[in-house]
Amino acid sequence: MEEAERSRLMAWTEALEEYARDWDETFGGRPDYFTQEFWYMLVGCLRAHWAGQPLTVGQLAQTMKSGSNRTREERIKRAVDDGYLIKMRDEGDGRSAIVRPTEDLEALIVGHLTRTMATTRQALSIPD
Repeated sequence: MEEAERSRLMAWTEALEEYARDWDETFGGRPDYFTQEFWYMLVGCLRAHWAGQPLTVGQLAQTMKSGSNRTREERIKRAVDDGYLIKMRDEGDGRSAIVRPTEDLEALIVGHLTRTMATTRQALSIPD
C-alpha cells in the first residue's frame, strides 16, 4: 500500500474513532446508549421527523438491526423515559402510536453530527 493511501486511511480511521467517542460523550458516556442500535433508532427517528413522516413504534423498532421485539421495545421505552423520544397517538390513525424526537434529542444529535462532520471534512481534506 502506498504511503499516501495509508495516510488517508489513518486519517479516516481517526475520524471514525472520533465519531464514536463524540456519540458516547453526547449521551454523557452512558454505556446503555453507546450501541449501534441506539444510533439507528435515535437518528432514524430524527430523520423521519425531519422528513415529516414520523415512525410508528413498530417501524422504529424495525430500524434496529438486532434484538428481540421485547429488547427493541425496551430500548424505545428507555429513550422515552430518559426524555429523548415522545410517544403519542397518531392523529391520522388513533390506533397506532408514533414516536418523535424531543427538542433535547434533536439538539444533541445536531451537535454530534455537526462536530463529526467537521472532523470528517478535516480528515478527508474537504473544504466547508
